[in-house]
Amino acid sequence: MSDAACGPLGAGPQPDRDCLAAVFLNGDYDDPAYFRDWANAADVVVAADGGARFLLEHGIRPDVVVGDFDSLPPAAVERLEAAGVELIRHSVRKDRTDGEMAADEALRRGAGELVLAGALGALDHTLGHLAILRRLAACRVAARLAAPRLTVRVLVAPAEARLDAPAGTRVSIVPQHGDSLVTLDGFDYALDRGVLPQDTCLGLGNAVVAAARILVHEGVVAVLVEDGDEAFGGMRRGDRAATP
Repeated sequence: MSDAACGPLGAGPQPDRDCLAAVFLNGDYDDPAYFRDWANAADVVVAADGGARFLLEHGIRPDVVVGDFDSLPPAAVERLEAAGVELIRHSVRKDRTDGEMAADEALRRGAGELVLAGALGALDHTLGHLAILRRLAACRVAARLAAPRLTVRVLVAPAEARLDAPAGTRVSIVPQHGDSLVTLDGFDYALDRGVLPQDTCLGLGNAVVAAARILVHEGVVAVLVEDGDEAFGGMRRGDRAATP
């Protein structure tokens, strides 16, 4: 982890495609080593309120903590302040979640790619984190939800993604906004400009055969890969030397 931001501070920095931000949300962290690796691989580490608890428990200093601080005990906030961590406080009564504001802070610091950690847990917030992915994808920002046994990315047409996952990996593709028109190459169930209706389960439970590729011609889809290291052609945990 680097204590420095990737890009210049202030409104509207140009994103750096080589700058990876790990955004730690207030969710489940059932494999600490996996998530520590993401913190060590990232250029910028942002915590959304209670997401800082995991980082404190494992001796990781975030660059910034964003939120209303209703999910952190006062002692934890004091530890962050004593360590010189920047705290960005917002009102408890607000129209945006701590996770949304943390993702925006990562972009403000010049991140060109975001990994959302701890994004699974309460169903309402899990769905909310999927909404964050949709918004980032619409802005053409590379972002994914990363967990030990699941990686999720949203693709907005026109889009193409090649999977790193080996043969046999389970993949589900779920339309997010109306029907979607997709091509699936290298899958057990292939499609050539086929329609995935929003109100069916047609895209669930597919599997990689070889060199899997997804093209979204129309619509918006969420791609769920049962592989915690799926990178969709982006940065992987092992791409960089882990530095505490």
